[in-house]
Amino acid sequence: MTPDDELQDNTLADRPTGMSAQMRPRRKSRSAPAQLDFPLVRNGLDYLASVVDHLGKNESMVTEQDVKYAVLHLHAAVEVLLKARLLSEHWSLVFSEPHQATRKALDEATLSSVSIDHAVTRLQNIALVRISDKEKLALKHLKEDRNQLQHFGMTAPAPVIETRAGEVLDFLIHFVDHELLPHLSDREKIEARLVLRRLRGGLASIKVFVRKRTNRIRGEVTTAGAENRTIGCPECGYTALVLGEAAGPDGEPVSATCRFCTTLWEQKELLYCFPADDRGELSELNTCPQCREWTLGWGVRVFSNPDKGVPFCFACSVAFPSFVPCDRCSRPIDHADDSDQALCGRCWDNAVEEDRYGLEEPMDYDDEEQG
Repeated sequence: MTPDDELQDNTLADRPTGMSAQMRPRRKSRSAPAQLDFPLVRNGLDYLASVVDHLGKNESMVTEQDVKYAVLHLHAAVEVLLKARLLSEHWSLVFSEPHQATRKALDEATLSSVSIDHAVTRLQNIALVRISDKEKLALKHLKEDRNQLQHFGMTAPAPVIETRAGEVLDFLIHFVDHELLPHLSDREKIEARLVLRRLRGGLASIKVFVRKRTNRIRGEVTTAGAENRTIGCPECGYTALVLGEAAGPDGEPVSATCRFCTTLWEQKELLYCFPADDRGELSELNTCPQCREWTLGWGVRVFSNPDKGVPFCFACSVAFPSFVPCDRCSRPIDHADDSDQALCGRCWDNAVEEDRYGLEEPMDYDDEEQG
């Protein structure tokens, strides 16, 4: 008997009597991971990814269970990521009683850790992290919702719970971007940014999150007086790209940073995102009427004038809503009078001369030489 025959014979012997091959349940092999590997920041971002998975669906597909687990996992994400920021300040701050902190308890994870309420207080008073009263109230509501779901059960309108989750989600993404990432190691920072990049598509689809975040950004832009230099972001599509406030990794200034998706943009990159024509090459059309540099983008939505795309200079942060290309030379010109022809001054003078004297006929030098 060959090994294959022996295997087949043994398989037949294992079949229950009277059960056909079609009815017999298949045996599935299962392999467990060699080990769990969830350091603090990775663990918090993993909880955050679960929140996005549950809430980032089509609105009609979000179930009660989705909202429930989004709340539970969002609470876990807040706990872990706030502690991660405290840990970057000093390891003893993650203990409920810092004066009893020991490295042994921290390394073995046997400590009694700080609550969210006390973590917020320590972040404000020790790490000087800005957390508004409104954000603290949102965290308080999340804790109450989580406790009811975890320990007692809950009956409440799902949209209300989802809205509260959206408020905390907005706070947490802002917190990770601005308060946590700068304190991570290079390796952790790269890993966290890769995770956040994968999450942004899901985050943008969460209507509550989008509404809360855009409302926050709208208020920040208005307060900063940046309405005229805030444009639509080519990456995420939201009018949250603020020019003149970002710096690159090497400290060099960059053109803009998006307050929604946090993408950094160089001036030249923006020019190619808003081309003047189908060719996408720089030309006279990119000449700014004010600074004369080739830094004019076309079809740009500006916060102060969001109804339509307009020419916008990425160097001097000025929009030119009444400007159009010259019909002859393509230089940008002010066409506020809305006349039939759009001509720059030089082309207008040439047109007048042509009307007065007519077009010059090309001279036939061959005939002249023959004569």
